[in-house]
Amino acid sequence: MTWDDVDAILFDGTEEQIRALRCPDCGSELKYAYFPDIRNMEIRCDGCGTLIRAHGVHYVPNFTLYNLDVSRRVG
Repeated sequence: MTWDDVDAILFDGTEEQIRALRCPDCGSELKYAYFPDIRNMEIRCDGCGTLIRAHGVHYVPNFTLYNLDVSRRVG
């Protein structure tokens, strides 16, 4: 699996596919957040420290539909 695969699954995958995602670099669990006001998304791996940011995403990622968005649990 590559980071491109992770991105595709977060946007278009099923809940099962999204929950099964792991970091392609180290195998740790991923955290993801979507910020609708600014249309940005973040993918984080606490295992290896990878942080990927996407700015101006074109549509809402599927992970938000399944309440898997960590930005909704922060506060």
